[in-house]
Amino acid sequence: MTDRHLTRRVILAGAACGLAVPPLIGRARAATMLKVSTSFPNDPNFSTARIWYDMFVPKLKANTDGRVATSFFPDNQLGQEADVISQVRMGVVDMMLVGTPIWTNIVPECGVFDLGYLFQDYEHLKRVSQTPAADELRKALVRKAGAHFPYWGRNLGARNFLTKFAFRQPADLTGKKIRSLPNPIVTETVRLMGAAATPMAFGEIYTGLQAGVLDGLEHDAPTILASKFFETAKYFTLTRHIYNPFGAFLSDRTLQRMPADQRDGLLKAVKDATDEHYDKAQAVETGAIEQLQTRGVTVEDCDRSVFRDRVRPLWSEFAQKTPGARPLLDAAHQTEQS
Repeated sequence: MTDRHLTRRVILAGAACGLAVPPLIGRARAATMLKVSTSFPNDPNFSTARIWYDMFVPKLKANTDGRVATSFFPDNQLGQEADVISQVRMGVVDMMLVGTPIWTNIVPECGVFDLGYLFQDYEHLKRVSQTPAADELRKALVRKAGAHFPYWGRNLGARNFLTKFAFRQPADLTGKKIRSLPNPIVTETVRLMGAAATPMAFGEIYTGLQAGVLDGLEHDAPTILASKFFETAKYFTLTRHIYNPFGAFLSDRTLQRMPADQRDGLLKAVKDATDEHYDKAQAVETGAIEQLQTRGVTVEDCDRSVFRDRVRPLWSEFAQKTPGARPLLDAAHQTEQS
């Protein structure tokens, strides 16, 4: 076979898979490749993690001159969240896009963010993130979990209930199996709200709803839309019981082995993406709720004060069991606005 024929075959083969070639070339030239994992779906419009990631990638390229690149693994591709946390601690996974609740089992102080009705809204949470107590939590995450959470972002909305039935008050939830995060504080919050809290991994929710193992779940509207949970449950009640942080958790081992200039560029990209994501989040939540309604979901409000009164005793109980969280609790109370 002549070189001319060989060259022609190579060109044709490259043209056939042209969409795949540029990323491969980019990865080959990058000095550092990072694995980014999330349990969230790969939806560019309503997935918290995918929206954040799409903002992050160009900022990372700009801040590292293209010397750091990433591979994105949504939809639990690298395992359930608890498994990925172990990989983050070992430096096998470099970055995890997730909320704080899954870290509570390792860093109990994170449970502050899971306490129902402690935070008024995301602006309240943002004020807390700027306190000395928040800095101490960041240090605890590195010390206990081997993970950095340098910039607190927000989910695309508060956590609410999606159910197969309508409800307005705690009594209506009696005996109803509502999926909660496998996290003791969230589970107890859902139980105090009146439901039979059912801890379950994120990747098992859809089949649990289909099979009747669950009567509903609690999550934010964009995630419910992106994960298509609305296909099996048609009532979305605005309980707005939890506002917790979301963002990039970075492996300490990864940061330690990166050259200083690349590490600085990575952290700058994380900050810029988190800020942009925060600014866009409210509009995404509003759009997701509207989309749920067009898909046959009934959206209803409720008297949140009734649920808040039932959950509030958990705050002091949590403080007694987790004295290290008292500074964060105090910061939350001190930054409330009437």
